[in-house]
Amino acid sequence: MYRMALFPGFFLLVGATAQAEDVWDEPIGWETSWTGESTVLIAPSEDESLLFRLNLGGEANHVLDSGLEIGAVAAFAVEQDHPQRAGFSGIVAAPLRPVIGVQGVFSGLGLSASSEDEGIRGSLETAYVYAQGGYGEIRIGRDAGIAKRFSEGAPSIFTTLSLGAPRLDPTGAAILRTDHDLTGPSAKISYATPRIVGLKAGLSFTPEANARGLDRDPARILPGMPAVSISNATEASVSFNHRFRSNGIRARAAAAWSRADVKAAPTAPSTYSDMTTWSAGGSLEWDGLVAGASWLQSDNGISGRPGDYSAWSAGLSKEALGLTWGLEYGEENDDAVGLDGESLQVGASKAFGESLAIGAGYRRNSLAPSRAGVAEKMLGSEGIVIEITLSR
Repeated sequence: MYRMALFPGFFLLVGATAQAEDVWDEPIGWETSWTGESTVLIAPSEDESLLFRLNLGGEANHVLDSGLEIGAVAAFAVEQDHPQRAGFSGIVAAPLRPVIGVQGVFSGLGLSASSEDEGIRGSLETAYVYAQGGYGEIRIGRDAGIAKRFSEGAPSIFTTLSLGAPRLDPTGAAILRTDHDLTGPSAKISYATPRIVGLKAGLSFTPEANARGLDRDPARILPGMPAVSISNATEASVSFNHRFRSNGIRARAAAAWSRADVKAAPTAPSTYSDMTTWSAGGSLEWDGLVAGASWLQSDNGISGRPGDYSAWSAGLSKEALGLTWGLEYGEENDDAVGLDGESLQVGASKAFGESLAIGAGYRRNSLAPSRAGVAEKMLGSEGIVIEITLSR
């Protein structure tokens, strides 16, 4: 009952503040703006049948006489995700005999007899300053890494349930992600070039990946697991975005690489070392149809034993009969925990003006052991999902 009472309150908050946009007093020469988004996810067949997420953010910017734009951006988010899989990471498999738990550093997925029960969480997801001009953009502060920012892939009709970049998970069984989110909202410095003939490149460096973000929590210590940490994370990515006038096709693509130092507690049952991750993705859009795919491969920071994490997803969406129809499918494998996964979702969504969107569909996540001695956690697997999003 407590959770249910929160949802209408969040919608009222976003709706009421949307009417107050022009109340802000702006300093001379500075422009300010803000955004708000509230999402409720309903999954009638799951134990966690009601999940939610609220995002509030603001930006202030100023253009100097030289043409250089400077500014600051901040965003805060609150959510209720699946209690055993808050922020994607979590324990998804159990050993058939007592052993010290093991965790994939990139995937955040763990093998342990223990479990979690997370409640409502909040996080300062963004807080950075930037300067942007003819030579590109520099950001300093809490922000996603360049690999995450540039990532491309299959379209999704859902705001929080994209297979490749999940934000909420009503089943608790989703182990697929291809959005290359290595460091979450940890403090970093990033540089991105201007986009020239559709091409853009970027670099980012994160000294310590210690921010506990809602979608990526690299500092999280799972129960029954030795602590691991990520530092000196470097990311590089190339992005392409261009519309071909001859045929009207919009093409988007990105490829990224990252590496980071990994340290683990002396009690860790595995040897951890430098972590390397690669990813690529893209999409084509024409005549109301969008088709895309993405892929990711990481050594998960584990050496001396199987530990790689790999995932791919593909999907398409089509506007027809006043709705946007969508289909997504993907597969994943995490050698660290010894699981294979398969994910599918299909459905339709409709936007009512610029502020309200409703989507509904069928979602299935299947898990199976990929080696002996491992059993998957008894998490939810399939059912109908309904997503309601109010934004401005």
